[in-house]
Amino acid sequence: MAFIGIVAESKNEMGIKRILESKLNSPTKEHTIIVINDKSAENIRNIKFQSILVMTLDEITDKKDIVYKIFNNAEYLVMNADVNLGSFKLIDKEVKIITFGFKQRATITASSVEENLMVYLQRKIEDVNKKVIEPQEILIKTEDSKLENNAHNAMGIGTILLVYGKNEINF
Repeated sequence: MAFIGIVAESKNEMGIKRILESKLNSPTKEHTIIVINDKSAENIRNIKFQSILVMTLDEITDKKDIVYKIFNNAEYLVMNADVNLGSFKLIDKEVKIITFGFKQRATITASSVEENLMVYLQRKIEDVNKKVIEPQEILIKTEDSKLENNAHNAMGIGTILLVYGKNEINF
């Protein structure tokens, strides 16, 4: 079983968790998805996460040192390139970092933001199955009305699904 962490605004974390569970765990429960925040940090400090989706760091105020250690122990960090990372430093050089956002240097950038989202994978990445995904445009279809529908949420969820080998990204 693989552990996936989520660091997001409290208003979005359950929606993101629900979408990822529905897309990654059908028909079997292969992944456990855990919200990482100040309240959970102490209890999950020793969990080895396969991947962590970092939408924001605004919700991490008291437990930054613990959360950063959790980040450094993950295999993949999928990070919003448009957030201020403050004093975050990557210690473990083996962590695969995939960034998304509107910054030109992000691994995945938005190329069209309309009803659905078109993103561009700028550099090849390797998914959890060791399959190399070459640069390409990817359509992210969003139909979920319970999640605050914004481009960052869609890019973050879409990037995690891509890391887990999902070729069609719709939620």
